[in-house]
Amino acid sequence: MDGIHDLGGMHGFGAVVVPGGEAPYHERWEARVFALHLLVAMERLGARPGGRATREQMDPVDYLAASYFERWLWSVEQGLVGKGTIAAGEVEHMMERLAAGGPEPSARRDPEQAARAVEWLGEVVPMQPATRPRFVPGQDVRVRRMRPAGHTRCPRYVRGALGMVERVRGAGELPDLAVYGKGAPVEPVYAVAFRSDALWGRGQEPPWTVALDLWESYLEEAE
Repeated sequence: MDGIHDLGGMHGFGAVVVPGGEAPYHERWEARVFALHLLVAMERLGARPGGRATREQMDPVDYLAASYFERWLWSVEQGLVGKGTIAAGEVEHMMERLAAGGPEPSARRDPEQAARAVEWLGEVVPMQPATRPRFVPGQDVRVRRMRPAGHTRCPRYVRGALGMVERVRGAGELPDLAVYGKGAPVEPVYAVAFRSDALWGRGQEPPWTVALDLWESYLEEAE
């Protein structure tokens, strides 16, 4: 989705690489949010669209003020409420009760569920082969200029840019529709290489290659 939820390539938001950025978690609660997100998806407890597409519905002011895992926590809660797994206001009620010194919920351990979660997380779902791909390796392509109203996996910073197909990765459902449960077409997916200076202009360092996996409907033949 365009807007504050897709800041790729935009200036003014500080360094991309920051000290400690390679660490998966910085607080213990962040790991619990990841586990909660995993379990909600595995057990199908949340409503569509879920994940990133739900986070794109977050108020821009709240989105910028929130940390990475705070956004994840927000989207998990929205999915649980949307599915009816929890009631609206239930989380706030629990927070008020805990703040008032009320008893914490009892811990629940489910080794079988934990084992299934670890196995599910490690599953690799291979991409199906692409049939009759429109583009071939070595071919120049241009990313279409578009303004999607909803979720998309075509970053704003590559739209209109010229790139080269490195290989055909396979085929997959178009995520722009699949996340909403709509009839998403299965399209070829391409690994497309871009020069950094073609995306952001020349800098003080030598140009480098930016590689992205892009669905066929994002691309058009280069003129």
